[in-house]
Amino acid sequence: MAPTTPPSPVRRRVGIDRPNGLGVFGANMARPFHRWYPFVEGYSADLVERALIEQTADGTVLDPFGGSGTTALAAAMLGRDSVFAEVNPYMAWVADVKVNQSRRVAAEGTTDELRALADELSGNLPPADENHPLLVADRRRGYFPPGVGEQAVSIHAVIEKVLSGGAREVARLALGSSLVPASNMVRRTDLRKRVASDPAPNSLIATVAERLRNFGQDIDGSARAIKGSVKQIAGDVRDTWTEDPRVSVVVTSPPYLNGTNYCRNTKLELLALGFIASERELMNLRVSMISAGINNVSKRRSQPKIIDCVESVAQQLDQVAYDMRIPTLVRTYFSDMSDALAQVRRYAVDGARMYFDIGDSRYCSIHVPTHTILRQIAEAEGWRFLDEEVLRTRRSYDGSQLTQVLMHFEAV
Repeated sequence: MAPTTPPSPVRRRVGIDRPNGLGVFGANMARPFHRWYPFVEGYSADLVERALIEQTADGTVLDPFGGSGTTALAAAMLGRDSVFAEVNPYMAWVADVKVNQSRRVAAEGTTDELRALADELSGNLPPADENHPLLVADRRRGYFPPGVGEQAVSIHAVIEKVLSGGAREVARLALGSSLVPASNMVRRTDLRKRVASDPAPNSLIATVAERLRNFGQDIDGSARAIKGSVKQIAGDVRDTWTEDPRVSVVVTSPPYLNGTNYCRNTKLELLALGFIASERELMNLRVSMISAGINNVSKRRSQPKIIDCVESVAQQLDQVAYDMRIPTLVRTYFSDMSDALAQVRRYAVDGARMYFDIGDSRYCSIHVPTHTILRQIAEAEGWRFLDEEVLRTRRSYDGSQLTQVLMHFEAV
């Protein structure tokens, strides 16, 4: 698809105050279940709730870039079933645990088992399997303070031995979400080693125990409010879906161009909980996801299709880029997103609404108007642009202002 016509005129929402925090995850940290796994790249549940309240049509809610399940959980709290696609198997599992497994624990009445495990963790842990993938990686990279990686492996073994059903999955998430805070790493958009100005690592045992109690408290107090369910229907949204849902509302935020590699950012969790057997498997995840970062550029990917409105920017980058992967990345990102938007349209009923959170980018002093280009691509794939709303402004590395917007489309 090669859209050549100018994008539809921008129509800003009027009569609405500038939203406070809709485009960031921070507000979710005060909410039950949402707080179980902080997701740097996520947005507020308030954004999802507002979209779903605006669009009351029957049908399934879809998030084609599911992340940690903010759309799925917010929809379930409103009694809506949802489906999602998500390449990262750990993040897809987090979404299932927040919605489906928390309801399962409430039905099974096993929150006392979570609290009992929290009390028992201060006792002697069994010896760790020294060949566990997390420890193999830790010996090479120094991800944890001495002995902490072994504690993680041992705690996981205890969870697998003493718990079952939904309680086991919730406890595994309590461990997974405690790994980075107890490691030598910090997640500041990207996962990196701690420096002197960063806080010291938490105690892993204390952190897991606290989360087990908090998770149990959330389930006891709020699980009855989760009326809907969620199901994963694809890894990469562009692949074949396992179901043919009748999608009436899409609420999503795709990977940002020049964004983080969030599969690499969750490598401790992926290794600790058995989603990958070695760090080498991260390459397969990286190649299978939307090409949004420089490390996603690979000869293993197919050649991007030529899109006229992308070429006007990519050709400028051809002239000035210090790394020729940059213009390749820009072309591939929009080609991938074109395929994703076409796939979503195939499953959306006529009149379905799509709420699309995205920000623009900048490379080598060349502005990449991501939201404008994606608007043109979406229109070419059967999405009529309705309006957009500025969620926040931010700064690029060179100090230039960048904008995050929420675009609103209708399937035609």
